[in-house]
Amino acid sequence: MKPYYEDEYATIYHGDCRNVMASLPTESIDIIFTDPPYPREFDYVWTYLAEGAPRLLKPGKSLLTYLGHYQLPLVIDKLCPVLRYNWLCIQRNYGPQPRMFGARAVVTFKPVLWFSKGAIERGGPLPDELSYVTKGIVARKSMHVWGQPISCLPLARLTKSMDLVLDPFMGSGTTLVAAKSLGRKAIGIEIEERYCEIAVKRLAQGVMDFGGAA
Repeated sequence: MKPYYEDEYATIYHGDCRNVMASLPTESIDIIFTDPPYPREFDYVWTYLAEGAPRLLKPGKSLLTYLGHYQLPLVIDKLCPVLRYNWLCIQRNYGPQPRMFGARAVVTFKPVLWFSKGAIERGGPLPDELSYVTKGIVARKSMHVWGQPISCLPLARLTKSMDLVLDPFMGSGTTLVAAKSLGRKAIGIEIEERYCEIAVKRLAQGVMDFGGAA
C-alpha cells in the first residue's frame, strides 16, 4: 500500500485502519499508542484493534489506548482475549472537566488501558499517572474535532531510539510528532484526508510543542 506521506521518521497512510494494518508486516511494531474516537457509533474500531494488534506487535511489546470511561467494559471485552491486560493508567484533566449528566459524574481524568503481547519485556518503569510529568503532555483540540491531550511518557519510557510506533487512529498526528521528536519512527493511519494534510504540515515543522494542554 502506497503511503500518503513518508520521511525518515514518519509514514502516513490515508485509508481504513483495518485494511492498512492487514498490509503491515507481522511483528513489526514496538508499541501501539492511540486515541480512537469515543462516540458509540465508532465502537467497531475496537474490533479492528483486536484483530490487528496481536499480529503486528512484537513479543513483549505494549499497546496503550485512551478511551472513554463508559467504554471500559467494551474495550476490556475486545482486547483481553487477544492481549495480556497489564494496567489501568490515568491522565488528569487540568483543563475543563466535563459533566457526564447521565452518569452523574464530573470527569477529572482520562483512562488509558495498557495491554501487552505476552509478558512485558524489560523497560520503563511507567508511572500509572501519565500526567506525572506535565511537560510531556500536548493537546491539539483545535486541529481535530475529537482531539485530546496525550502524554509522551509511554513513548519515552517503553521504547528506545528508532523503535517503531503505530497509531491506527492518527487524527491530526500528535502521536507521530511526539515519536519523531523523541527519535522514534512512527506509522499513522487516518481515514479522513483533511487530517492527513494537517499531520503532514505538523511533521514538516519538526518541532514538538511540549507544554500544557492548548
